Amino acid sequence: MKRAVVILLLTLEVVVAKPIHLTKEQQRDWQIESGKPQLSKRVQLGKFMAEVVTPPQYLQTISLPFEAHIKKLYVSTFEKVKKGQLLAEVTGQKWIEVQKRFIADAIELKHHGELAKRKSNLCREGIIAKKECLAANAEHNADQIRVSASKALLRSYGASERTIHTIFNKLKIVKTIKLYSKVSARVLRINVHVGESTSPSDALFVFQKEGALWLEVDLPLKKALLLRRLQEVEMLFNHKKFKSIVLLKSPKINRRNQTQMVRFSLPKSGKFITGMRDLVELKIPTNTFKISKKSLISSESGELVFLKQNGDYKPLVVNVVAEDDRHYYVKGALKLNDTIATSSLAILKGLMESDDD
Repeated sequence: MKRAVVILLLTLEVVVAKPIHLTKEQQRDWQIESGKPQLSKRVQLGKFMAEVVTPPQYLQTISLPFEAHIKKLYVSTFEKVKKGQLLAEVTGQKWIEVQKRFIADAIELKHHGELAKRKSNLCREGIIAKKECLAANAEHNADQIRVSASKALLRSYGASERTIHTIFNKLKIVKTIKLYSKVSARVLRINVHVGESTSPSDALFVFQKEGALWLEVDLPLKKALLLRRLQEVEMLFNHKKFKSIVLLKSPKINRRNQTQMVRFSLPKSGKFITGMRDLVELKIPTNTFKISKKSLISSESGELVFLKQNGDYKPLVVNVVAEDDRHYYVKGALKLNDTIATSSLAILKGLMESDDD
């Protein structure tokens, strides 16, 4: 019963007026022609300017928390580097100061470590009181905490474990600090030169890791509304055809030109380069009916086609989802074997409105 009610409501929704009955002579006199809609498996959205952009997760920088002086550079812009590859050698007053602090903490740790070891032996032999051993161990533990903190500070300054180990064992200051790449990537930008000084937290290097890029397109709002997140689309970009996914639609509309930014996925390929701009042709893989623009007319009820059944012409509301120069792509109550009027729609609309009166 519920299904019957739904079907009835849908029928009432798409049939906006009574069928128009015309004799063969009237159809001939008014030159009413007809044809069959074509089933289309994809909707052509159009061609739009697009730009290739890098996802932020593929960008990485190297900076230092102190004012550094660049002594040597070992890489150049756009060069590919491997994880662990030497990038530069730098120095700075703060770098020297944190080493001095670390060396002082290391000396105290070694001294109190030896002292705690000797007192531990004396305590076992009962020569000194146990409380002296406890005090020596507590002081040694405190030194270990201070050395750990100094090591963490050195790491934040960019020191490697090998450099920290060398300073701790030799108790000598290393004049320059070597910077190594933490990722395998391409050097996108170098913001320093040999002999220059940097400010704290300046990005010395910017890297771009390998990975699939994004394509961003500013679509007219009417076109953007046809898309939804994670929807599959077909693309022609940079002379390549491929399938893509709608990753994101901007929550804001450009008020000046009424466009919406839509972000699409790109296949992982060297054919796409960040900053590339070109026209992209977009298609939605969905079933619609392709009809001539002469087969549709606007009315107060919406966009109409006239379905031909024997000598009757039944007006139906359809939903236009896209268009090209000569055709509309519509969804609605049409069927593959239906026949619709393809000319003189203004006459049919006039007859429909006169019947309503």
